[in-house]
Amino acid sequence: MRSVSDTHRMPTRRLDYLTAPVVEEYLKRSDAAILPLGPTEAHGLHLPLGCDYLIALATAELAAREADALVLPPFAYSWPGATAKLPGTMRLPPDLVQQVLLAILEGAVAQGFRRLALVCAHGPDVFTATAAARHAFERLGTPVAVHHAVPGRGTTPREHGLAEPALARDREEPGYGETSRMMAALEFLALPSELVDRAAIERGPVRVAPPPAALIDPVRSGGAGFFYTDLPQHIPTPGGYSIEDGRAYLEAVAAAIAESLAAMLALG
Repeated sequence: MRSVSDTHRMPTRRLDYLTAPVVEEYLKRSDAAILPLGPTEAHGLHLPLGCDYLIALATAELAAREADALVLPPFAYSWPGATAKLPGTMRLPPDLVQQVLLAILEGAVAQGFRRLALVCAHGPDVFTATAAARHAFERLGTPVAVHHAVPGRGTTPREHGLAEPALARDREEPGYGETSRMMAALEFLALPSELVDRAAIERGPVRVAPPPAALIDPVRSGGAGFFYTDLPQHIPTPGGYSIEDGRAYLEAVAAAIAESLAAMLALG
């Protein structure tokens, strides 16, 4: 598919990297903005704490190229959930996160953005980001698409087709999928691959016992929560990764975001 940006070339899609006159000119022809979000939280022994929002940022920038959209500065303080007690995790409560996301969306609408999307790569954002988007619609009357760069939470046939083998691989080799998506994101964002501790991966898989099933299982139906107590419980160290696999999934999510923003054009 030919990217819309082929006819509207910009030096970057990042709102915070553009000058005000460039944004003013953009808003004369289009009105789409994508907000990447995620927590700053521990990700095992080998992944950086910014893993989730960096994956979301790479996905947002890919989508922006297809949809002629701008990417808002990433929100890096989503509610972490079960990693709150691990080293380095920055915790904001979920109700505050929703209020901040709503305020960001309100600010975007006030600036003239009418087609909005959120992109997440963090499990608990299913709750916080979705609630904020629904609240934004009730308050502003502006629909907000919510997309998750996590296999199993996609919305399109392309995402579903990639999710099944990705989940199967992660069952065989826990940590493979997120590590692959992180490496692909670093490559796309032109960030150093050294942000991932590849020496830890080369030393071989590291796993520990998961939290008790009595705590984890009720979460699947929205019930009791739990905390991870050992770093490898949240993203075990895999024996390897595939940038190609990671890139394929991020591109599929980006295409889904672009489709959502295109569909909003029909709303007028």
